[in-house]
Amino acid sequence: MSSKNEYYIGIDIGGTKIAAGIVGSDGNLLKKVLRSTPTNGRDEVLFVLKEMIFELIRFSEHEQLTPIIGLGIGTAGQVEFETGVVLSGTTNIKDWNNVPLREELSKICHLPVWVDNDVNTLAIAEKYFGNAQQVNNFVCLALGTGVGGAVYTPAGMLRGAWGAAAELGHISIDFNGYPCNCGFRGCLEQYASGTGIAKRMQEKITTITDPNHPLFVWKEKVEQVTSKQVFQWFEKGDPMAKEVIDQMIKALSFGIVSIIHSFNPSMIILGGGLLKHNDWICEKVSKEVRKLGISSLVTPVQIIKAGLEDEAGLIGAAYQAGIYRETSSFLSL
Repeated sequence: MSSKNEYYIGIDIGGTKIAAGIVGSDGNLLKKVLRSTPTNGRDEVLFVLKEMIFELIRFSEHEQLTPIIGLGIGTAGQVEFETGVVLSGTTNIKDWNNVPLREELSKICHLPVWVDNDVNTLAIAEKYFGNAQQVNNFVCLALGTGVGGAVYTPAGMLRGAWGAAAELGHISIDFNGYPCNCGFRGCLEQYASGTGIAKRMQEKITTITDPNHPLFVWKEKVEQVTSKQVFQWFEKGDPMAKEVIDQMIKALSFGIVSIIHSFNPSMIILGGGLLKHNDWICEKVSKEVRKLGISSLVTPVQIIKAGLEDEAGLIGAAYQAGIYRETSSFLSL
């Protein structure tokens, strides 16, 4: 890469919001724009993406942040990395399947475009600007609405046959466990995601029969219970919330031990919305993991919180343009 500062556009596509920005090769975010994720399907999402790109290009020209080297995108779902097609996306975005995202956006911005899974872009940000700068073997787990994974090796991101490796939220920790919307059973995501935590708590609340129970009032609006409330009730000492969070910690610990046994990483990085106000999860899980598994594998592994938070996905998405343009000739337009 060039020694002088270069500029890239990055886009982080989430189920509720889309963040886009201009990032320098030093990792600094110079301009950020946010939009709510459209609910009417892919055409509206693509329209919003194009508007955001044009806004950033105009800003870059006005501020003389040129030339823009390329555009990188991180999105939930399974991405065929070589073609930039979102083969199967998130249920939070309507019709986000078989979307030729690279092709659609390269038409309008006339830049090289890279598309990757959003947890892979988190891992890229951590590798170059976060807590994994000195590490060449690490795993990222993003705990949010779901559980996403990424594996970084000395050769770069582990992608598998076409780009969908490291769906770590869908490793099973219980073959008799809860059915998952992926078609499997007992997936880590069913216990350690915001959605899973809320579901487990909702199930417990429906069993309350005592009208004097402090959570009895939630029976009639149980579907409104969120993981944030579960953590709040846990902190106040509610026994039901404690059962759910204890189960989450146990599930996450077992899942991480399986991941360590599989990939022999030096570091596990935990990120995502659940970690934002619950730093203690890393320490608790780290203690549990050291009680389990093959000692020579689990003992040396650091389990830490992501060093970059809200902008990590955006920065990592943008930085694809810096790290892949020299090694991925098939991506040159």
